[in-house]
Amino acid sequence: MKKNNKIKAVPAKKLADRGVEIKSQALKDKQIAVAVCGGIASVESVKIIRELRRFGAEVTAFYTPQVTQFITELPVEWATGKKVITEAQANVDHLEDFDLVVVVPATWNTISKSALGLSDNVVALLISSQLGKKGAILFVPAMNSSLQQHPLFENYREKLESWGARFLISDEEEGRIKVPTPETIAAQVVQIVKTKR
Repeated sequence: MKKNNKIKAVPAKKLADRGVEIKSQALKDKQIAVAVCGGIASVESVKIIRELRRFGAEVTAFYTPQVTQFITELPVEWATGKKVITEAQANVDHLEDFDLVVVVPATWNTISKSALGLSDNVVALLISSQLGKKGAILFVPAMNSSLQQHPLFENYREKLESWGARFLISDEEEGRIKVPTPETIAAQVVQIVKTKR
């Protein structure tokens, strides 16, 4: 029997399964709500949440009712380390103080509801509460470009921006407005939180 003389490399630092390599402490102790809306781009939420955690953020995820058609709660609970909030409950998580609410993907439906003050699900309630507190909100739209060209899109965007919300919109690709990279979103989040201080 041949003896195996190969030396196995031992990783310098082993992360727990949910752990992330910290890139920066720019979001340390910051409470970030990630409001996930129903659309195929919701599958990107795990990567986005983990990237925010790499900057030290404490992330709480909220789902609109349609999200589970695209992604279950399990991967996002794994990414945040917390239960996903899917409906308004007695502990009123949707009314908590967050340093920033990131709506990603922000669908046409949710943008419209937000501009009209409609609050028929926990994400809409979260957005309404954040607007009511004059808290920071970042909308990251993902939709077919024909929806972005709807005559009311710019009206709603301007109305939400006049209330203090910000938008991060990627260039059109394959007839769609897609979610930017997790790194791009995290950089924008860091910038917004910095300017709030």
